[in-house]
Amino acid sequence: MDIWRGHARAAWRIGAAPARGRRGLKCISVCQPFADLIVSGAKSVELRSWNTRHRGNLLVHAALKVRDADCRRLGVDDPVAGAIVGRVRLVGVKKYADAAEVHADRDLHLAGSEFGGSRYGFLLKDPVRLRAPIPWRGYPWIFEADVADSVDADRPVSEIIDEDRGFGQAGRH
Repeated sequence: MDIWRGHARAAWRIGAAPARGRRGLKCISVCQPFADLIVSGAKSVELRSWNTRHRGNLLVHAALKVRDADCRRLGVDDPVAGAIVGRVRLVGVKKYADAAEVHADRDLHLAGSEFGGSRYGFLLKDPVRLRAPIPWRGYPWIFEADVADSVDADRPVSEIIDEDRGFGQAGRH
């Protein structure tokens, strides 16, 4: 299957899409150092060129791409890449009219001037960092990640993931 059409390749063991009939947790890939800054609470707005209707818990995936200049500028050393690193709550989306509005929020999104053309700011609250990052394949847009089946039995699964899975199953008998 072609991942660019929103479908995941079933052959991936780590980072596979949820099985048919199962729902994973919503997840978003973010380049480093911005994924670390989100889960640490230093970054509360994630800039995107696209909008979303999703509201609620969102896993934060640290993409393989590491922006070295931004790591130096923002003081992030040795960031984890290619793994789910935490969770936040997406509470809303701010639509920016122009680059001046984006620039006015620079203390919230911490992005450089190259992100001035972003049209939407995802408003994030309640960041929580996972105790142990979960290796995972990222995808464009917001995707579903069925993390419970990908973690080895002898590796501790964070109570964050257990809690989210419980919320996802509430009301299903």
